[in-house]
This record gives sequence, structure tokens and C-alpha cells, in this order.
Amino acid sequence: MKRRHAIHKTGWILSSAIFGPGLLTALQGCASEANIPDQPLVLNSKQFQLTKALADTILPRTSSPSASDVKVPEFMDLLCKDVFEEDARQHFLDGLAVFDNDCVSVGGKSFHKLSPEAQYDYLVDMDRMVMEKSYTDKIPFYYTFKKLCIAIYYSTEEGIKQNLNYNPIPGGFQGDVPWQAGDKIEVGNEM
Repeated sequence: MKRRHAIHKTGWILSSAIFGPGLLTALQGCASEANIPDQPLVLNSKQFQLTKALADTILPRTSSPSASDVKVPEFMDLLCKDVFEEDARQHFLDGLAVFDNDCVSVGGKSFHKLSPEAQYDYLVDMDRMVMEKSYTDKIPFYYTFKKLCIAIYYSTEEGIKQNLNYNPIPGGFQGDVPWQAGDKIEVGNEM
């Protein structure tokens, strides 16, 4: 192998490590075109219903689509099958079980069997407990789930088109852009 060819290959490896998260986001943007199956691949029906109820409570249907409308639960199931290593997959499944058991102990029912109002109230309390803290070691399941849910949602075509204004980069520099309540957040090529 010639030196120039080796440097070129090394550059690709380094750039993939640096730009990997952006590349993953770009690939997730193709989720609407991905071959997402109708039946769960890893999750059983109870886990899938819990994932769907939790995602739809985090991102409910308003004037924009809900998490399940853009297939966030199906995509999480696909991640469990094709992306997560065995430890991460098991951590995700264990986290779902612990979350649901905690909900049963507090609310008397599984999360997906609660009324939408009770689901909302439960997550408001959960947000208050979990999202306000900073974590250095072990991150709670709900914190990870919520971040993953939002990342998947905003990487879908519907999530972007309904909620964000796309301003491709590079473009003209606009240093001080006025913002008013109700304006959409503008995103460029990097999210």
C-alpha cells in the first residue's frame, strides 16, 4: 500500500469516528424510507405497547404527528435488533420492565393501561425526579428513553417538516435573527 493511499484510508477512518453521530442522524433521517416491519422483532407485545404509550406520552399528537405516527416505537425495536449490542439491548429491556414495575407500584396499573391523563401525570413526576439532575455514572432508563425518542422523532421526515425550519448550511450568515413565540427552530445540516 502506498503512503498516499494509507493516509487517504486513515482520513476516512478518522472522519467516520468524528462525524459518526452526524452520519447516524443523517441515516436515521431515512427512517421513513427504511423497511420497518409491522411486527416487533425483539420486543414482545407488552413491551411494544409500553414503548408506544411512553413515546406517545412524551411526543403526543398535536398539530404535528405523534411518536407512533412516525413509527418511533418500531424504530426503537429495529435498533434493539440491528444496532444495540446484547448488553445494551438487555439494558433497554430491563429498563422497560423496571419502569413498568415502578408504575404499577405507584399507579396500580401498567403504564400502557393507564388513562392518558394518568400517563401524563406520571411522566410529569418522572421528569421532575429524573430530568433535573445531572448524571456522571449510571443514567436512568427514562432519561435515556426520552432522549432516544426525541432524537428518532426529529430525524424523521415528518418530525423535521412539521416542527423545524430547514436552513441548509453553508448559507448566508444571519447573526442576529429575531425570534418570536411560535417560531420554529431552524436547523441546518448538523443537528
